[in-house]
Amino acid sequence: MRFFHCNFFKNLAGVITGTIIGIIAGLSLIFIMFVTAFEIACYSDYGFYEKEYRKYNVNNEHSIVNMEMDELMRVTKEMMSYLRGDRENLVIYAQIDGTEKEMFNEIDKSHMADVQELFIGALALRKICICIFIFCILMLILTNGVRHAFISLCGKIQCCIGVLWLLLFCIVIAACVNFNAVFTAMHLLLFDNDNWLLDPDISRLINILPEGFFMDMGVRIAVLFVIINIIIFFLCFLGKRGMIKSSSSFRAAL
Repeated sequence: MRFFHCNFFKNLAGVITGTIIGIIAGLSLIFIMFVTAFEIACYSDYGFYEKEYRKYNVNNEHSIVNMEMDELMRVTKEMMSYLRGDRENLVIYAQIDGTEKEMFNEIDKSHMADVQELFIGALALRKICICIFIFCILMLILTNGVRHAFISLCGKIQCCIGVLWLLLFCIVIAACVNFNAVFTAMHLLLFDNDNWLLDPDISRLINILPEGFFMDMGVRIAVLFVIINIIIFFLCFLGKRGMIKSSSSFRAAL
């Protein structure tokens, strides 16, 4: 009886430990996928920005962004380079209203410095999550063996993705009901100042990136994120199913 109890608690501890490690691995993978989707959406196609600028007519002669599209795209690329740390500052001059002017005011630059800090921090955290994910895989293999580790990991990743989809569904519904409220809540959560409350009368940044742009970019990021999630989910499903069948065939052969 004592031997039975020892084995029971030992197995229970193993299951709990494996579950925790699997969940940590799943959450790490989700963060990796999110940052990757965000990066692809923002940096893979600058044609998206040009389409958005034309859609919302941001550089018309009656606005404070009265400049040629080629010049606006050059500024956009410089701005995006700054966000990922490839440019030292956001002091950018451009031909506006036919004369050379500085594109962004001090509040614009202060807010973008906060955004840069978040983005660079997210990229650094993604590297940490990659290391955590690999470490979790190694721990599961050492404690459960390759086959059981793979099955357990795939299951936990699928569970994490399922919970994430439920959360995303709630956020999407909230955004459809009141996008401005969700947008404001996100900024209050991410920033500890009010520099993100830009004045359209003096801020060229908010003029080239209106609310509609963020709605479209949000959809773009969400679609990419969901596609990556679906691919990973079904790879886990197929991999887990194949591993279980392989294990069953092996036991039958014995």
